Amino acid sequence: MAKVIIAGQKHLSIPNLPRNSRHTLICPKAFPAGRYPIDKVWPHLAPLASFLAWQPVWQRYQVIHSFNKILYTNKPWFLTLEDHRVLYIEPHNKGEAAIYEFLNNRLALDNCRKIIAISDYAKLRFINRMEGWKIEEKVSKKVDVIHPNFPVRVNQAKLYQEQQNLQLIFIGNHIARKGGIVALRLAKKAEELGLPITIHIISELAHGFGVPTDFPDRSKYVDDLKLLNLNNVVFHKNLPNEKVLELLSQSHFQLMATLHDSYGYSIIEGFSVATPAITTNVCALTELVRHGENGYILELPINEIRHWSNWLHGEKTKSDEYWEIVNSAYDYLVEQAFQQIIQFLDRSDKQEHYEFLSAGALAQVQIVHNSEKQNEFFDNLYAAAV
Repeated sequence: MAKVIIAGQKHLSIPNLPRNSRHTLICPKAFPAGRYPIDKVWPHLAPLASFLAWQPVWQRYQVIHSFNKILYTNKPWFLTLEDHRVLYIEPHNKGEAAIYEFLNNRLALDNCRKIIAISDYAKLRFINRMEGWKIEEKVSKKVDVIHPNFPVRVNQAKLYQEQQNLQLIFIGNHIARKGGIVALRLAKKAEELGLPITIHIISELAHGFGVPTDFPDRSKYVDDLKLLNLNNVVFHKNLPNEKVLELLSQSHFQLMATLHDSYGYSIIEGFSVATPAITTNVCALTELVRHGENGYILELPINEIRHWSNWLHGEKTKSDEYWEIVNSAYDYLVEQAFQQIIQFLDRSDKQEHYEFLSAGALAQVQIVHNSEKQNEFFDNLYAAAV
């Protein structure tokens, strides 16, 4: 049995670790953000903070599993990543460039045993980022795709109950980026047309400046957020995870019409209670949702790295042109989602079709995200490293 240090970003580690390991997993206390000693002594060499991802651990350990962080260590270690985040920061000076090169080259050392991408999208981003590097070939051979794992909470597909409104649920603290604006505009359209649809919104309503893909001026979203008061919208701000899962299990579809999401954990949590999803074709989402099999895909124009191709960056996001782009994208997704729902409601075989979609959702989590299988994989990985 090994003692394994868990380092790096906690949000990524939770669904990408063994759930019931035979090894001892140690999660050291992190230093407070922005207060690493190296930052105080030499601020422009902040990348060296990657060496100090945790406070000192005085007990013996044999292995390190790091999440989105490249570490300086002589121990055997594994790296799990969600895109190219461990490599992507552009250096601002020669000192930083040297540090990033030094850190990235550690991926080619023998004690870096394996690099685990959580999706084919993550692997694509990582491999693209290394293109032309001296270490590209050696590091590429270490990369495997292992999807996040979740407990399967039900053992059979759901049945469609026609007596109640179609229940949709949106989950996402970033209300605009994740597709909450689309959900609200869809609710407005459904209410105007008298369609039997209820939409639950679980969100902290973060939006605007600092959120990827959003228009930075929050005032543009004021009218949309007023739609939270519609009769067919139920707004939940903060809920414990068990309550979220309960609402997911009671919903017919999860709606996540996102402009950008590197994975989509809530979709798999929905699948764990046999709830199909309606989402977009960006990033890793088409690896999770197959149109007509376990949900529906709304098509956005995407580029070669599976990002929404109309996404602008930097100062361009402040322009009226970008608001028109974002605003029209929301409307475009509303229309696609509306047509998909109408097609579903008009089906003569919707009960059988819904049960098929629900079974497909459950099969996805049972086969690809099975926590028991992943547990065995990681336990064997740690054992082999000792």
